[in-house]
Amino acid sequence: MSKTTKILIAVVVVFAAIYAIQRFTSRNSTTETSRPFADIDTARINLVKIDYSRDITIERKDGSWDITSPVSSPASPGQMSLLLTRLASDPAATVVADNLSDSSAYGLGNGAPFASFGTSAGKNVAMRIGDVTPDFSGCYVQIQGDSKVYQLSTNLRSLVGQPLSDWRDKQIFNFSVSNVEAVDFALGDTLFHFFHRDTTWKVNDIHVPQSEAEGIVGGLIGSRALGFIDSTITPAKVIIDYGITLNTREHIAGQIFKSAESEATVGQLCISNSADHQTYTVSSTLPQTLLQQLRELQTDYLTKRNS
Repeated sequence: MSKTTKILIAVVVVFAAIYAIQRFTSRNSTTETSRPFADIDTARINLVKIDYSRDITIERKDGSWDITSPVSSPASPGQMSLLLTRLASDPAATVVADNLSDSSAYGLGNGAPFASFGTSAGKNVAMRIGDVTPDFSGCYVQIQGDSKVYQLSTNLRSLVGQPLSDWRDKQIFNFSVSNVEAVDFALGDTLFHFFHRDTTWKVNDIHVPQSEAEGIVGGLIGSRALGFIDSTITPAKVIIDYGITLNTREHIAGQIFKSAESEATVGQLCISNSADHQTYTVSSTLPQTLLQQLRELQTDYLTKRNS
């Protein structure tokens, strides 16, 4: 037998041994994989509870999501959609540690978020959620009733770790320009009365272009909040009073103002909304833009027609 042949045989034997070890290891591996959300129909999830910096309860009623604790508020549709999409992907969970003594290494101590998801069929999945994995694509979890630590293949930590304000819907008004019949803006003693029917708009009984009117009205009702004020607040300076009448005859009123509490904070402004009795903080660009648009409307259409 030649030297070359012996070397080839030796190489084959080494590779065969490696293959055999891999096969043996694969067959006898203690790695466990499960899918904790396999039996959960996300279309039927109607209750989400998150316990992190504070307890948050979110419920689905009549197709819409609402926060019921610690405040009553519509939930963010985008945030809820993202959460349900991640659960619907049926993420795998692979065991990385066998007991609770290893939990602190994965961010699963007492301060870790706890989340539960319940369905209208009575099924429930609850888990403590630890650190994000090094590649940021997953996170570590402990499923309630199981002492093992799992690596979940989707990142729930970045979602459930969000503060309460991120779970709240920041859309201030829940209707569109097409639902509006009339809008009043009061700037001190100056009143702008917008009347809408089909594609026709009048301001103070003067016809104005549809694009001009809808640009102003849409700027108000399309605005989004920066934050929320859940206590009684006193206006220090009212910038704009507004009133909106919908086609359904529902009337909504409020003010854009600077609060007494925020007087020392440059640029912090608020808007109240009688429909939900909520006060929001908004960007300073909202009143600035509305005031500029109303003044231009006055100059371009209302003053000229009255002169």
